Amino acid sequence: MDQLARGGNDVATMERLCEAERSKHLLLFHGVIDEAARRFPAVHDELELTGVWESLGRVQWKAPDVFGRIVQMPQLGAWAVDCLRSVTQADQATPALREDLARAGTFAAAGCIWAGVDFDLPLVVPDARLVIPGFAAIPVPVQGDVRLRRRSARLEMVAGGALSVLSEPVPLRVCVRGRGLSLSVDLDDTTPYLDRYRHRRMNRLSPLEIRRWSKRIEGAWRILTEHHPDTAEAMSVSVQTIVPLRPDLAGSTVAATSPAVFGAIATSLAADDLTLAETLVHEFQHLKLCGILDLFPLVVPGDGALFYAPWRDDPRPARGLLHGAYAYLGVTRFWQVQRWQMPPDQALRGHAEFFRRCGETREVVKDLLVSGRLTAEGRRFAEAAERQLRRWQRDGVPDTACRLASAASYEHRTTWEARHVSLDPEPVARLAAAWNAGRTPDPAECASVRRRVQPAHQRPAHARGSLLTMRYADPERFRELLEEDGPDGWGALRLSAADVALLRDDMPGAINAYRAEICRRPAEPEVWSGLAMALADSMTDPAAAFLRRRIPLVFAVHSAIHDITGSRIDPLELAGWLAGAEVTESSS
Repeated sequence: MDQLARGGNDVATMERLCEAERSKHLLLFHGVIDEAARRFPAVHDELELTGVWESLGRVQWKAPDVFGRIVQMPQLGAWAVDCLRSVTQADQATPALREDLARAGTFAAAGCIWAGVDFDLPLVVPDARLVIPGFAAIPVPVQGDVRLRRRSARLEMVAGGALSVLSEPVPLRVCVRGRGLSLSVDLDDTTPYLDRYRHRRMNRLSPLEIRRWSKRIEGAWRILTEHHPDTAEAMSVSVQTIVPLRPDLAGSTVAATSPAVFGAIATSLAADDLTLAETLVHEFQHLKLCGILDLFPLVVPGDGALFYAPWRDDPRPARGLLHGAYAYLGVTRFWQVQRWQMPPDQALRGHAEFFRRCGETREVVKDLLVSGRLTAEGRRFAEAAERQLRRWQRDGVPDTACRLASAASYEHRTTWEARHVSLDPEPVARLAAAWNAGRTPDPAECASVRRRVQPAHQRPAHARGSLLTMRYADPERFRELLEEDGPDGWGALRLSAADVALLRDDMPGAINAYRAEICRRPAEPEVWSGLAMALADSMTDPAAAFLRRRIPLVFAVHSAIHDITGSRIDPLELAGWLAGAEVTESSS
């Protein structure tokens, strides 16, 4: 656990995790059969589930490696978790439950086919396609109850007394090789229980799509084996399946992992090899943490507390925050190496990504350490990660990369705070009343306002944040977008004139424009965070410094004053008034 907490990828450690997952899957598989026998004995006997278990035993005896591969399959883990839940919660043996239980035989069949073991098992074919995990779906002329058997290397199906000889099933595997390391994964667009992610899965890839996926995976693997060989080696023993997803509506890469599907990475086809390599690293970190969490309780059961995550627009519970931090620990490690391998015109991106992710991830880990939500093992895990991130922060990064990464990071955090941080209404109301009465703000009121994080209605991500990232990730495209206002320029992105001034580094123009916008639209979080960004060069001004540090308080008091009087006051004037309380407090 200590070695993994530092972001390492020791192969022996990964094999231990895989061994634990095989044990878990085997227990789940046996649990399905055992519960079916106890609760629905007639269905258990009809589907010959004892024979299914014995068939797997024959595979284990003849080909232990194949048995280990079958038991570790992500498809088996996903099916077993879902099926065991269904069996234990069902009141009666519905057709859907019977069909689900029958899928146990498909795993035994897959093992027997790979191991060259004869078998004869009942299956259910729901839609004239025989789905055997790890193989492409086989079209069959029937649906419903069938018997599938293998005799003398021939695969046969018996349905309604008729015998059909089936073609040899074709593996779904994509095999790539680089620097002596191989990655062999199922490109699974078929298995129904892998269609479990919130992003839509691609179904039935065409031969052309399969070739595109294979080429992109090969390119990503080349990057990993050449520059990140320890990560590649660890992936080669633990990643078994890639689930192809559809990109989001904007065409961006989406990816996911699931605790029930150890060994599977779900992702859309990335635009380039480097993006897919980074995505695989990111999701591999999630995969590892899922395995760790099966062995060590790192997080105390939730109390509803929510936290800031730099990679999400919504607040996250402690477990989700830990997952994100661990994923970006791996991403930081990736860019710590990869930034030195980038061509000159892309070096800025590599350095900025490393600087940004390292700093953000360390702050999140520190938040976790003071949250009270970690177990003793969780604290040990987080402390090891924090030490590693602290060491990486000592690495040199060009000034331009630091500046651009810091701006993008600050914009995300301040926008999030304006959206999701609410303050106790009573002290805010008293501060608003003091303003309206022309009194000096009470330092105690400013210092003691309690914050709480609350979910907010989902709203589209503001284009400004994406452009601030694009400024270092794709500078040429960034300049093109800002040069014109039209269907392909900044006007199409719904940026305000203040946003454009900010992105063009016209800070005086941006400050004036944002102040005017706040007078017109005082409740818009993005306008407040834009003003805070534009004030980056004005930190000697107490009002600017206070607003940048305590934007939720200025935002909340401004809203309270507007609610009481209907007046729309200048945000910097209010920030200067509140800053006076800090001056008074420090003077006293």
